[in-house]
Amino acid sequence: MNIFPVPSLEHNSDDHPENAKRIPAILAALNGLPSSSSFTQSVHPSNFPAATDEQLATVHDPEYVAALRQVMSRAPAYIDHAPTYITPQSFDCAALAAGAALAAVQSTIENQKSAMALIRPPGHHAPPSHAMGFCLFNNVALAARHAQRLGLPKVMIVDFDVHHGNGTQDCFYSDSSVLFVSTHQAGIYPLTGHVEETGSGAGDGTTVNIPLPAGAGDDSFRRLFDEIILPAADRFQPNILLVSAGYDAHWRDPLASLQLSCAGYHWLAGKLAEVARKHCAGKLVFVLEGGYDLPALAHGVANTLLGALGGPPADPLGPSRRPEPDITNLLARVKALHDF
Repeated sequence: MNIFPVPSLEHNSDDHPENAKRIPAILAALNGLPSSSSFTQSVHPSNFPAATDEQLATVHDPEYVAALRQVMSRAPAYIDHAPTYITPQSFDCAALAAGAALAAVQSTIENQKSAMALIRPPGHHAPPSHAMGFCLFNNVALAARHAQRLGLPKVMIVDFDVHHGNGTQDCFYSDSSVLFVSTHQAGIYPLTGHVEETGSGAGDGTTVNIPLPAGAGDDSFRRLFDEIILPAADRFQPNILLVSAGYDAHWRDPLASLQLSCAGYHWLAGKLAEVARKHCAGKLVFVLEGGYDLPALAHGVANTLLGALGGPPADPLGPSRRPEPDITNLLARVKALHDF
């Protein structure tokens, strides 16, 4: 697996949950794995270029790109109530993070094996026109458009961040060429991602939202994968599978109340890799989103890579001990809406 890290150390606010400690914590966990030789790490940012304005414009309004570049002169500042901060280097960091997502797509197409963009700032809350929710550019949406420009017309995006990927949904809501599936906790930021949000126009049916109740964890994710994600992939038959990989659904994360374990991430990554092998000749790209408890983030990513590569799980944090809610009625509503 090729790994494309962008730590963005210059984009930092120490007292903010999305800070510069995140990527170094992940890399330290990966370096401690016995199977670390299975990872080909592109560890220096010069190995891939920043996304160009032309590439950013495949998703974002050019006026927004220009305005974001210009507002760097006012940094440090907050530009969104989430709060989303900027430093003087944030534009360059975000463009390089987006470039890493594009490079990961290029890598998996050329090498026919999985890749991961370990990048920040994250992206899935950013719609075409503005920054939102710690996100400046929508990295996974840019990766999807890049894949299509490289000859892969049908893109499936699975977003397992605890927060709904509203920006990604907005990018593709009326686009039948991108299947967007989001698992997220219901009733929390950004208060979108309801079951009934299924797409519009040509894209009707290609947005699948699974808003989970607080407390849902490993068992719930096993059910929703088998009952919704797998049949969705079988019907859509994507050419590449992209994953918005957020680790704030872990039971230790301070910003939400789902309870996936690292072993749960391992299982989920293994199943996503099976989907990629079945439909996409193994073309699978993980793009980092949230995750704000550093041990859960680091070990969650490590287990995602181990699961995708077929290695054994390594979960020093263990499972949550709280019982999970019954999601039978939720799954029935999703299946009825989408005819699964």
